[in-house]
Amino acid sequence: MQTSNLNRNLRILLGVIGVILLVYVLWNVRTIIYYFFTAVIIAFIGRPLMALLGQVHFKNWYLPNWLKSLVVLFTFLGILFGFFQMIIPKVISQANIISEIEPDALVEQLQPHIERTVGWLDKFDFNEKELEEMITTEVSKIFQVSEISSYFTNILSGLTDSLIALFSILFISFFLLKDGTIVDNVVESLTPDKYLEKIKAIFKQTKNLLSRYFIGVVLQILIIMTIISVGLGIVGVENAIIIGLVAGIFNIIPYLGPIIGGLIGMSLALTTQLQVVPDFDVSSFLFRVLSVFVVAQMVDNFVLQPLIFSKSVKAHPLEIFIVILAAGSLAGVVGMILAVPAYSFIRIVAKEFFNGYKVVQGLTKNI
Repeated sequence: MQTSNLNRNLRILLGVIGVILLVYVLWNVRTIIYYFFTAVIIAFIGRPLMALLGQVHFKNWYLPNWLKSLVVLFTFLGILFGFFQMIIPKVISQANIISEIEPDALVEQLQPHIERTVGWLDKFDFNEKELEEMITTEVSKIFQVSEISSYFTNILSGLTDSLIALFSILFISFFLLKDGTIVDNVVESLTPDKYLEKIKAIFKQTKNLLSRYFIGVVLQILIIMTIISVGLGIVGVENAIIIGLVAGIFNIIPYLGPIIGGLIGMSLALTTQLQVVPDFDVSSFLFRVLSVFVVAQMVDNFVLQPLIFSKSVKAHPLEIFIVILAAGSLAGVVGMILAVPAYSFIRIVAKEFFNGYKVVQGLTKNI
């Protein structure tokens, strides 16, 4: 009996040590894990194009997988480089405008609006001088030329790491696209035979579901970026495409992202406009800019999100909303971003292994 307990305790101890070592190794190679998951997303997005290229043939000759993979990746790179070629001059122009801003002059231009705000804040015994000093200090921190220079220095110093990351992601993506079942084969080789068919079904459904989801997210970013860029361009904002890009990227974060993107976008629009056109009606300008962001969010909330989240992952909008809130409370912003794909995968697994439960049947009836 004692020997049995000793063996059991030893197995538990070895298991705990194994888990600790696994976590330690994974933490130290987390950069490679980031590369792998980024490559997986690219492979998901590229699957429809791979399928389309699979239909291209000359008599009985079809494009080999390695060639289809290269075409997909070169298409991806072409779009990416074309986008950066268009956006980088705008970024440099925006940075030059910001670097020329004088904090004191900016505060002076905003003085009438500060006074109106202070008139409202007087009810709460707020000191006008403190407000002005606070704004001057914060503006100085944000728009200091030395700070902007350090940002660009950091960007340049990270260029090598970025190139390594790009090469690694493309290399992994190539093999994930070329050998579409490479991950499936590894997992299936570790799976007991009695679960093999279920695992195959899980992988097939996951690929289809997440491909639609990630393609939908890319379209969502592009549409939001276009709406805001065109809207701000009509309003007369300089470098509107930069603000649209920022807002589109932050829009990935559900609920919280549009607010952050809107605040950053309005700040960039205001400071740029003050530098380019010093004499203008700030209140009217901010109202027009805010209107653009409101319209973009209405399109996103009432059209894009129901179509992308509900249709692509086949879940009710209220279901998605609750899942995102729960993930946000558990894991913050990262949890909110990963909530939908993770929930989709969990539903697929639950359908295959726990379909006998009514609650699982209800949650997975559409997939």
